[in-house]
Amino acid sequence: MSVSSVLVRPGRPRGLPAAVAIVDPCPSADYARALIRRDTLAIAVTTPAGPAAAGPAADTAGYAHTVVHCGGLSRTSRRLRALGVRAVLAGSARGIILAERLAAELHLPADPATVLRRCDRGEQARVLAQAQISVPCTWRTAELSAALAWWRISTLPAVLLLPAAVGVPAVPVVCRSSGEITAAWRPMRRTAHLHSGSRHLIVRHHLPGRRYTVHSLTRPAPAPGTEPVHTVTDVWAHAHTAAGILARVDLLPRHGMLARALSLYTLRVLQALGMRCGPARCHLLYEPERGPLLLSAAAAAETSPADPALRAATGIDRLGGALDTVLPPQADRPVHASACGHVVRVRLNAGRGGALDPERLAALAALPTVVHLSDTLTPGAPVRQTTCSRSAVGEVVLSHARAQAVERDYQHIRRLEAGGLYTGGSR
Repeated sequence: MSVSSVLVRPGRPRGLPAAVAIVDPCPSADYARALIRRDTLAIAVTTPAGPAAAGPAADTAGYAHTVVHCGGLSRTSRRLRALGVRAVLAGSARGIILAERLAAELHLPADPATVLRRCDRGEQARVLAQAQISVPCTWRTAELSAALAWWRISTLPAVLLLPAAVGVPAVPVVCRSSGEITAAWRPMRRTAHLHSGSRHLIVRHHLPGRRYTVHSLTRPAPAPGTEPVHTVTDVWAHAHTAAGILARVDLLPRHGMLARALSLYTLRVLQALGMRCGPARCHLLYEPERGPLLLSAAAAAETSPADPALRAATGIDRLGGALDTVLPPQADRPVHASACGHVVRVRLNAGRGGALDPERLAALAALPTVVHLSDTLTPGAPVRQTTCSRSAVGEVVLSHARAQAVERDYQHIRRLEAGGLYTGGSR
């Protein structure tokens, strides 16, 4: 259970507008524009890029000021206080730990002593198991010998090897023997360290079942002795191909039985992980015999190309809602997705290399429910074979008031793929 705290606004010099610090901002989460719409200063907090740094650099375009954190929390917090910062949010999964530490320095709702619960898969599994909340069998370690010992004791038929830190761009490896764990260990640990600074990996029971993403918002405890208020905003269902490659992601009706079951489980998870304030996203697996199981959680907003369609269909503003948890909320903004409006994110997966056929791509773009195509989808663009969910050709977002219209266009897209959307061979 989390320990409640009162939201305290740090003082700011007279004459300065309110400001929000975004730690490790990323291009996909444009907090700068969202804050400008609220007449609030956007302050980017970044860290120096060392020789071992990997992944995309923090995106500070549009931010009024950039504060580089060089290791001294007191120094950085003084600079933020001088700029009138009254709230701190993580701009990406990489920024979660530093965001909580800075929030604590500014006397904002935070608990840096337990921050791993909100950004580390292994710690999340341990805490939820102690709280008697169902999770997959998981072991967190930085040592190969410990992982192999756990594998032998567990007698599991197959395990997943992946970084403990959430947000590391690594493809999980399915292992069915000690040799496979050993072969995947060093590359996986190297990737984890480069992107998160942590060498810890997890070995987790590989379970079948459909996957889901649940987005939520947490508002600070309104008074001493009370708990933070958690709200699930929207739930998405993932569908994969037989090869395990992501094919589509569907917005679930909020009042459906499945969405309600996933939401109730997520509220228990957020409470157990000690969410104090801000946005979060949980990736879940649903196992028929056990129900929902947490795969990972991150105390940061996860944006997608479908966000404008989500806003148009339901009124949900992903980043605006996140800011409402740390600033006075804007009027007339819905807290959760309405029951109307169907949104589907369609992943384009090529069975072999080639190029995008201009005529078929134009036919795809002209479908009635298409509201967005990713920038990679241009006529004649080269196409590589899709080997995993991270190597998709691109993404198309469909949205309509009627589910039948969305499904009809989805099937049309798959026919275009089979008919030669990727010049040089059909799927």
